[in-house]
Amino acid sequence: MRLKARSGSRRKEELPANAGPVRCCIGCGARRVQEELTRLVVGPEGGVVVDRRRRLPGRGAYLCGVGCLAAAVKRKAFGRAFRGRAGPVDPSVLGQALESGPVR
Repeated sequence: MRLKARSGSRRKEELPANAGPVRCCIGCGARRVQEELTRLVVGPEGGVVVDRRRRLPGRGAYLCGVGCLAAAVKRKAFGRAFRGRAGPVDPSVLGQALESGPVR
């Protein structure tokens, strides 16, 4: 069986060469520098929490902002991003945490 080559229809976003690690938003799929995105992890209780300081252990998922949160919930992206380990996701709590701004 022969595999087809992928067409070049998907354009890659232009990112600076030495910008740092690049991550993908689970809501919209945009590729951005890690510092521009908000990291989410599965907390000790099993729920999804915002990791502002980027220090909590475990697998992380990234969001651009509050607008992408609704898209991620609709696409059921949290289950895939955390490989089925994500507990119930409360969009209102996550939305408030995302709107509170960065802590650095």
